[in-house]
Amino acid sequence: MENIYGCGISEYDAADGEGLTLCLGFFDCVHNGHKRVIDAAAELAAKTGTRLAAFTFRGDPHASLGKDRKEIYTFRERALRMSQLGIDRLLYARPSESFFVTGAKEFLDRLFGAHDIRAVAAGSDYTFGSAATGNAAFLTEYCGARGVKCAICDMLEDTPGKKIASRVIEKLVEQGDVEKINSYLPMPYLIEGEVVHGRGEGAKFGCPTANILLPDDKLPLGQGVYATRVTVDGNGFPSVTNVGEHPTFSDRSFTVESHLIGWSGDLYGKRIAVEFVSRLREIRAFSSAAELKAQIDSDIDAVLGIRGIS
Repeated sequence: MENIYGCGISEYDAADGEGLTLCLGFFDCVHNGHKRVIDAAAELAAKTGTRLAAFTFRGDPHASLGKDRKEIYTFRERALRMSQLGIDRLLYARPSESFFVTGAKEFLDRLFGAHDIRAVAAGSDYTFGSAATGNAAFLTEYCGARGVKCAICDMLEDTPGKKIASRVIEKLVEQGDVEKINSYLPMPYLIEGEVVHGRGEGAKFGCPTANILLPDDKLPLGQGVYATRVTVDGNGFPSVTNVGEHPTFSDRSFTVESHLIGWSGDLYGKRIAVEFVSRLREIRAFSSAAELKAQIDSDIDAVLGIRGIS
């Protein structure tokens, strides 16, 4: 068993023998609609005395289906957010061509055959199986035949008749509109990763940064400077985060660099979670390091003036 953020992770076809209430879906960005499904499952878990679990993918299903899309949240980020919403067991499949030709009934047979599933929750738009032949009605009938409780949740609407859609959130991520993104999420938008060595320019003028690189399959956040909160070793720090290039130093590489306010010490090799609260400004080139330092000091004041960030 691999432990990630307190979630027990196992391949979806590896039996463990524990009674589960299972949320079904991709949970690509764990938005408020997904939370509705998780909350419904939590109620069933409490009634049935079972552990709360979710099924998802480990890897990028879009690429496996030949789609030109990237993930809003990585597997680790989804695992973290779902754990914080009460999920304590993740069952996952690795997306592949062979997986996506699995029939709807075969998928459920394999899933239920490997685990003691006592209850299930899914959204009313949930589909599964080859060519999406499985749907909420199919799932309800299947569970009924097995005596398994099944909760189908109505879609959470953004506007009347229009559900919260990951496609909308994707566009907001690309635009860097974190305030609007956060209105769709139960917790602030997140970038998680391991701190790596950067240029070291910030440390030279008193603003050291923790740098993380985005994986290739993660959708990049729009370039800009943001008010953030960084969690390291379980402790949160208000921070200023630069997402994108570094024109003052003629550096066109794309990184996520956070200056943690009140932190001192070595962060290299640690995993940190950067939560985005608001966008402060555009990235621009400064005439000198001193001018950049003065702007960062102003950014720090702006961050510390945000209620609840510290």
